[in-house]
Amino acid sequence: MEGQFRRPKWCSAPRSPERHKSQLRALGNEADERSWEVLDKSVYTVGRHETADFQLQGELVSRIHAAVLQDVEGERYLVDLKSTHGTFLESKRLKAHEPVKWPEGQMASFGFGPKAVFMVLGSMGEVAPPAKRPKTEPQVIDDPMASLYGDLPEASIVNTAPKVAETKVQPLPTPTKDPTRVIFLDIDGVLRPLHSRQDAFQNTRTIEINGARVPLLGSSEAKAGVDFWPSAMRALRFIVQKTEARIVLSSDWRKQEVLKEGIQSAFEEHGIPDLYSSTPDLDQATPGVIKTLHSSFREKRCKEIRKWLKANPKITHFCAIDDVDLSMPDKASLKSQDSDVFLDPDKEFVKTNPVVGLTMEISKLVICYLNGTEPSEEILSAVFGEPTGIITKA
Repeated sequence: MEGQFRRPKWCSAPRSPERHKSQLRALGNEADERSWEVLDKSVYTVGRHETADFQLQGELVSRIHAAVLQDVEGERYLVDLKSTHGTFLESKRLKAHEPVKWPEGQMASFGFGPKAVFMVLGSMGEVAPPAKRPKTEPQVIDDPMASLYGDLPEASIVNTAPKVAETKVQPLPTPTKDPTRVIFLDIDGVLRPLHSRQDAFQNTRTIEINGARVPLLGSSEAKAGVDFWPSAMRALRFIVQKTEARIVLSSDWRKQEVLKEGIQSAFEEHGIPDLYSSTPDLDQATPGVIKTLHSSFREKRCKEIRKWLKANPKITHFCAIDDVDLSMPDKASLKSQDSDVFLDPDKEFVKTNPVVGLTMEISKLVICYLNGTEPSEEILSAVFGEPTGIITKA
């Protein structure tokens, strides 16, 4: 694959590697996250093989899958090396052997769908704040308004088009107090971007959770949830509307009251009923009790879901929506006596693509699981099929 690709003439090591160096980070589960420096090489290979500069693990990753190219100015480009499952930038498939500029903060995926591996390119250092202007003594003017606007005529009011009345989403009917169907909901990678741009909330109060910055906005009370995808919220509302399922929060957002308030605010905006409950936190040790040990993050989350279900035996159908694969035990988990806690991907769990989150296609599959019906081939193809979009170098 790589031997068929000829390096472009413009491809070379940067003129000033230290000034242009950046960090490439693989995104995924805690155990899978890794990072590398992009420094003074003209070409870095990406793939599953041990000789790759950036070695990734994943079923959809080819031995030598893609390459990161640099030019003399330190610009980065991503090129697919005729991989089996494709290379994508912002969900658009790259044409083989045609380099495409890779801006910082843009998500790339190797393969597409729930089993894809993701990487993001970012700067090694933080952007320095703008220099402050020197303070100067204010100029004293007897009548500043007169000096600026004294010769202008009196302003007149002109009637414009009438203001369009704001339309609010009608709330769904009041849900049942004793549900038999529930949704175990993750937030990051499902309702909002897994890793927001570092400069997106530069002048906004934020809170950090699992290494990700969550913006908090509001007047008297700060609110999270302002960066939730509207499309994901519509898909979630569609699930609740078609199943009457209640929502149980399984995300780490349940550990912060200010984050839960933000979720409730977002739900109210989209007419979704309030949160029904939250899964227990097995890492919250009770005084005198040793904290529970887990072989992996996904095992812990599955145990928390199973514990909640055990305490609520009336539940007949459930589905977990998460960007972490709760159905795939890793090597450490397979050795655990609790390997049966993982969820069945054919009826209990769906995995989102953290680049786009919860979609209407995935919501239809969740509805089938919650209603106990068999999903059609069309629904399965829409969720697990590969897109055909192609992009080329601009």
